[in-house]
Amino acid sequence: MRKKKTEPKEPKVLFQEQIVTTGQLATVVGKTSRWINELTNEGVLKQVARGKYALGQAIQDYIEHVMGGKEDSKKPKLIDFKTLHEKTKAEKAELELELLKGRLHDAREVESLLSDLILTTKSRLLSVASRVADDAANESPEVVERIVREEIEVALSSLAKYTPGQIGGVKADESAGA
Repeated sequence: MRKKKTEPKEPKVLFQEQIVTTGQLATVVGKTSRWINELTNEGVLKQVARGKYALGQAIQDYIEHVMGGKEDSKKPKLIDFKTLHEKTKAEKAELELELLKGRLHDAREVESLLSDLILTTKSRLLSVASRVADDAANESPEVVERIVREEIEVALSSLAKYTPGQIGGVKADESAGA
């Protein structure tokens, strides 16, 4: 005759209703007791009594915290920051590629080149009057106009010769071959 298995004398406690200490919860989630206390202070975990947690609820709360929080929460989630970081890295790589291809230029280089062009053109235009004064003395208005026009064209020639390939020290004929 077989013996009947005897029921345990303690009542069965459901896993979700089991009460654990801070140390036990720390062991379950693989963290320190101090970490559990910090999460409790932040309101992530809730104690049922001092240093006691409902195991099922504490694990669910911890998993929710690790996943980034509740969906309806307005707080930023860790996954959002990671996504933003990856997007930023991709944009940076794209800009670096455009720079290498010569389709993008550093703003400081552009500013330096344009400043140089403006200053050169300004000085050439301001010197037109003194150069023309000697050449145009006792000339007819048509000749004076022609001389002034030629001098202004020479002064503006540096602007006409400008190409985007000059930015960053690359000459126009070198950038065309790239």
